[in-house]
Amino acid sequence: MSLTRTAVVDAAWALLRTYGLGDLTMRRLAREMGVQPGALYWHVTDKQTLLLALAERMLEPVRDKDSPTELVTALRLAILEIRDGADVVAVAHALGSETLPPTTELVSLLRVLGLPDDKARGGALTLIRYTLGSVAAQQTRTSIAGRSSEEQDAMDEQDFEMGLETILRGLGASHVSTGDSRTAARTRDI
Repeated sequence: MSLTRTAVVDAAWALLRTYGLGDLTMRRLAREMGVQPGALYWHVTDKQTLLLALAERMLEPVRDKDSPTELVTALRLAILEIRDGADVVAVAHALGSETLPPTTELVSLLRVLGLPDDKARGGALTLIRYTLGSVAAQQTRTSIAGRSSEEQDAMDEQDFEMGLETILRGLGASHVSTGDSRTAARTRDI
């Protein structure tokens, strides 16, 4: 196997999906790739850079949405799909919250709704941080319990939607098209 940045990220992605973030170390990654740990640093300068690349990969499907609700919901689902996804994206968000893929699109969507630049930026960061916290709690509970029940997943989704509506309403963006008639009806009723 040729050692390239793509190969390193691919191997790290496989480890993350299979074993989770706790088992994704540079030593283990090097061992899995059959190279010395130092060889990895030619392609990723440190573990944080690797986590940023993994977060960007995880968030690739979170693009081209028509509303903040659609984008944040897609963000939640993309993170939930990956074991320890919230932890990985949280590190990436801490390193570059303004450049992480969904942030700029979310800011733009909030501006389209008439929010001024500073409120759109702050609102986007609030929505992303809310999503990360919500998913982290869900993933932690699932990790402790060993699995998640459909009933608990449905409650988590309902709680998430309620919080999302509350934040959007607080931003003055309650007229957002959600694509979900239940959510739209609840937003109109409040």
